[in-house]
Amino acid sequence: MTDAKDRFSQSPESYLDSHHIVPYLNHALASLYSVKDSDPKLHPFRYLSDYFARVSAGNHVVHQDYSYISFNPHNRASFIKLFWRVFRSIGNHGDLLTAKEYHALMQLLCPDFPFTIVQSAARIILMDDAISDCLMAFQDFLYAFQVQFCYNEFLNACRELYLSLSSEKGLNNGNTTPRLEGVESSIFLDGITDLIANNSYHHPSIRVIHRVLGKSLKASFYTYLLGVANSDTINASIGVLPKKSQCLDSDASAKSNKSDS
Repeated sequence: MTDAKDRFSQSPESYLDSHHIVPYLNHALASLYSVKDSDPKLHPFRYLSDYFARVSAGNHVVHQDYSYISFNPHNRASFIKLFWRVFRSIGNHGDLLTAKEYHALMQLLCPDFPFTIVQSAARIILMDDAISDCLMAFQDFLYAFQVQFCYNEFLNACRELYLSLSSEKGLNNGNTTPRLEGVESSIFLDGITDLIANNSYHHPSIRVIHRVLGKSLKASFYTYLLGVANSDTINASIGVLPKKSQCLDSDASAKSNKSDS
């Protein structure tokens, strides 16, 4: 969130861009236009006030299309929270689901949600191409999905970087799937640091990435992803899920509901 000093130093255009006000306003006006004829008593200013209150609370993404729920970090985090709150009972019951089944649940909330992101999240857990019939616990999938969805573009760039480093070492031999042998952690970290410096990706804390890759001289891509997915620091920075050990607790869900009210 922008602090007061930064906010008042920004130009009006920069402030609107940094908070994604124009896309939200366009969406709100389109929604208003679609319902105003069916409700002649609808008050436009009250409608817009309620809309932005829902945005602020993160209660605005259910049954929206993918282009809307993915266009900024707040919407992505709000969708993750929605998925957790709606389907938490799956974890409480101990049910194990496949990637395709988790994708079917996603589509109940967002009909055009892409399978590729669910598949990438599943690979963080399974580290394998043959995942269509593999079963995953709700908690494991939830936290892998959280980092994959929040940082999808950044993690895809990291994947391409890893493949490039693997090819230089002769590990991949043209294969487009990251291998498990690993590359030198320091070189991989330097490349990730350059990605962050030279692009505008939404990315996890570089300090956490340093800690994840600093644990050994070599790191596989999936070891890196799993370290990011299991980081309490990254989970807290996203700010919508409790700690993994608490995600099935009824108290955690109750606190989440209270914070939205």
